[in-house]
Amino acid sequence: MRNIASIIAFCFVLNALKAQDTLPKFTIKDINDKKILITWASAFGDNCIQLAVQRSFDSTHFFSTIYSAQSPELPQNGVIDSRMPKGVKVFYRIFYVLHGGQYFFSKSVGVYSFDKINKNINQPPHIQPVINDIKVEDLPKSPVIVNTPPQVIQYLSIYKRTTDTLYERIESKSFKHLRDSITQKKDTILRIDSANFIIKPFIPKPVWQASKFVFAIASTNSVTIKLPQPKLHKYRIVFFEENGTQLFEIKNPKEDNLILDNTVFVHGGWFSFDLYEDDKLKEHNKFQVLIPF
Repeated sequence: MRNIASIIAFCFVLNALKAQDTLPKFTIKDINDKKILITWASAFGDNCIQLAVQRSFDSTHFFSTIYSAQSPELPQNGVIDSRMPKGVKVFYRIFYVLHGGQYFFSKSVGVYSFDKINKNINQPPHIQPVINDIKVEDLPKSPVIVNTPPQVIQYLSIYKRTTDTLYERIESKSFKHLRDSITQKKDTILRIDSANFIIKPFIPKPVWQASKFVFAIASTNSVTIKLPQPKLHKYRIVFFEENGTQLFEIKNPKEDNLILDNTVFVHGGWFSFDLYEDDKLKEHNKFQVLIPF
C-alpha cells in the first residue's frame, strides 16, 4: 500500500510540472485532506546551488524549512507537504541560492489545506527578493529564459586596515573608479574574496631630520650645541650610545653656543640625546660623529 501511495504521489508531481512557470514562480495544489503539493521549475541549472521550500502560517513571518533539495540544479521538481491540519490556511515560499552568493525568496503563496472546491487561494503579500541584504524592486516578473539568470546588482564590501572596520559598500561597477582613486593616494587595495576587499593606507617611512639645537659638523670634526636664551632657562643634555647606554650629561649650560670635540665620543657612529628645558623634555634626536683615522 505504501508503494502504491508513493506512485500516486509521484504521478501528482509529474502532472503538476506540466506547463510549470519557472522560478521565482511556483505552484501549490491540494491533493487531499492531509497533503499539499508544491512544484517548481528552474531555469538556472548548475548555477543554482541551494533550494529550500519554506512554510508559515503568516504571509510574511515565521517561515521554517520543510524541504531542502538534494539536487537543486534539477530543471523540475516538487514536494508533498503531508503534515497540514485540515482547513488551516498556510503559506509557502521558495528560497534559492545562485553561484556568487546571490540569494532569493519567492513570493509567499497562501492556500487552505483541503479546499473542497479544489481552488488555490493565492495571497500576493510577499517578501521582496534580497541580494546581499539589499532589497531589489525589479526582479523579473515574467518566466525566466532558460540558462539566463535574472540580472542582479552585486555589491562589494570595502574595509580599511582590518576586516573589523567597514569603509563602504559599493556596486561592483564602481570598483574600478575606487581602485584608481586609491592608487593615486599610494594606498593599496587587497582582495579577500570575490566580494570583500581591504584598503591598506600608505604610511611613508619617517625621514630623519637633524636637530637645530645639537648637531655634528663633519668639516670641523665637532658637535655644536645651540640653546635659546640659556640664561633664562634651565637646560640639561643627556648623551647616549646608539644602544641606549648613557655616556655623559651636561647640566645647566650658560652659553648659547657650545662646541664639543668629536674625541669626547671616543668612537665614530650614531649617538642620541635628550634635551631638557626647565626639567621638561624638549627634544629627543640623534647625530652622527665621524672620527678621522
